[in-house]
Amino acid sequence: MREADWFGERVAAVTGGGSGIGQAIALELASAGTSVVIGDIVAAAADETAHRAGDRAATAVIDVSREDDAARLVRTAIDRFGRLDFLVCCAGNVSVAPLLELSEADWKRLLAVHLTGTFLCSRAAIDPIVAAGGAFVNMASSYAFKGRPGGTHYSAAKAGIVGFTRVLAVEVAPRATANAIAPGPIDTPRWRSGLDEAQLAAKRARRVADVPLGRLGTPHDIADTALFLLGPRARWITGQVMHVNGGEFFP
Repeated sequence: MREADWFGERVAAVTGGGSGIGQAIALELASAGTSVVIGDIVAAAADETAHRAGDRAATAVIDVSREDDAARLVRTAIDRFGRLDFLVCCAGNVSVAPLLELSEADWKRLLAVHLTGTFLCSRAAIDPIVAAGGAFVNMASSYAFKGRPGGTHYSAAKAGIVGFTRVLAVEVAPRATANAIAPGPIDTPRWRSGLDEAQLAAKRARRVADVPLGRLGTPHDIADTALFLLGPRARWITGQVMHVNGGEFFP
């Protein structure tokens, strides 16, 4: 089947779709002809992505860590477009602290968005996606497989997403697929946050030094991978982790 035929009649929901990787995936899906529901906690960001995506886009202002909001994301897709084929979970938040300084509140806050949010949104979407013979893509990280100083909660959440995705893949088979993407260093607004030009240049130089392909990744690198995993050429791929990191890390 041609990819244009595959994506043209489909409906996707993307959490964290207002910026960064989630936005790139939502826009690539829209460009492929898929109707997209952009879920984000920031209304203005969701609206901006929807405006760029065109007439076949809708928004849902949601906190993925809330069960009712996860259900509303799915309901928005079905009410607006009549079905749901794809769910891409990209919503995230960030905090950094050494383990001895990491508060229980910060631990719970990060896991609530990354791990619990992936669980709640996936659970809410199982019935329509299985009925449609669709696919799930969850965002893990290279830090699920290697240590990140100051990121015990982040690494734990991303490792949890890997395990969750593998079980999800078994439970939605044989009708649907579920896979994870583990990005390496990606140049996103969050990655740049709080840095002036000199600091950004220094951070980029440090990270690129570890990447054999000689550059940071872009959100579109991850979007391309997501569309492959959602597309017709990946129908015999499930329960897998796709590492997209320019060769920085070999698991």
